[in-house]
Amino acid sequence: MSIDFIALISVALLSSFSHCYAMCSGLNLAFLRLNAKEKSPLLLSLTYQIFRILAYIFLGLVFSSFGNVISRFSQSLLFFALGVFMVLLGLAMFVRGNFLAFFESNFIFNFLREKLLKKFHFRGYKNAMFLGFLNGFVPCGLVYFYLALSMSAKSLFYSVLIMAIFGLCTLPALLFLNFFSRFLNEKLGKIYLYLAYGIIIIYGVYYLYLALKFSR
Repeated sequence: MSIDFIALISVALLSSFSHCYAMCSGLNLAFLRLNAKEKSPLLLSLTYQIFRILAYIFLGLVFSSFGNVISRFSQSLLFFALGVFMVLLGLAMFVRGNFLAFFESNFIFNFLREKLLKKFHFRGYKNAMFLGFLNGFVPCGLVYFYLALSMSAKSLFYSVLIMAIFGLCTLPALLFLNFFSRFLNEKLGKIYLYLAYGIIIIYGVYYLYLALKFSR
């Protein structure tokens, strides 16, 4: 396994027990509460999470296409833009300021959770598919990071693989969030997050190096 994929897996796993728990658990928990009488809550939650991952893969395909278009004009420009974005994103996630708050605004999803879920009573597997896929579009700095990586991937296959790795690595924490995610978030959350954000910044610096290399 290459260093790149080890880093991708590490960022997703380290962040899933804190950042992903905070960003994605709200809509998921609200849906599970509405389906509290479901005979197989774990299967229902798994269905929800699988469609969240499928949404990530779909976004990866879309952003990979954008990346291919940009790289045809200037590969160094693509790497420079992605490098600057990753460094700023990593720093913003460290300080949790207004810059990150703007990009991670959950106004629409909070409205959905508080208003529509209560009004329409989403239940069953069809709604798990719909809401899970919708959850994939929740504004999230980590999703932005993986989408940036998918833009620079060599092919659509690697873009899909990058987003699938992200989704699958966050699956355990979000699937069993009622059990051990809260414990890990309280005990080791900050340590995990700082390690993950540090890797994101290192990736950004590496992309800036690539931009300089390809510009020569």
